[in-house]
Amino acid sequence: MPNEVLVRGGARLRALRKERGYTQEQLAELTKLSTRHIAGIEKGEANPSFEVLYTIISVLGTSFDAIFNPAEEQVETEFQEIVGLYRACPISVKIIVTTGEKYGILAAWKS
Repeated sequence: MPNEVLVRGGARLRALRKERGYTQEQLAELTKLSTRHIAGIEKGEANPSFEVLYTIISVLGTSFDAIFNPAEEQVETEFQEIVGLYRACPISVKIIVTTGEKYGILAAWKS
């Protein structure tokens, strides 16, 4: 029976592979793995070695965190969007940001 971590990681790898527009066959060719092995990993039936996982992640242009902590990737993406919006603001608009009774200050990053 597949392990939950393997199932979730495999499902995330499958989703990223599809987002990148690769078939299992293409990914297998790029990683020098068999299509059957790629399929087993994606189903959570195979427990890939660190080397195999690193190879797949490198080819897909992602990170271990993106596979095993996808929420953190989303947070990072949102943070980068906020930073981009902040950098685009004129200096006169870069002010203290207030939320309810709590105050936070956005640091002025140099573009």
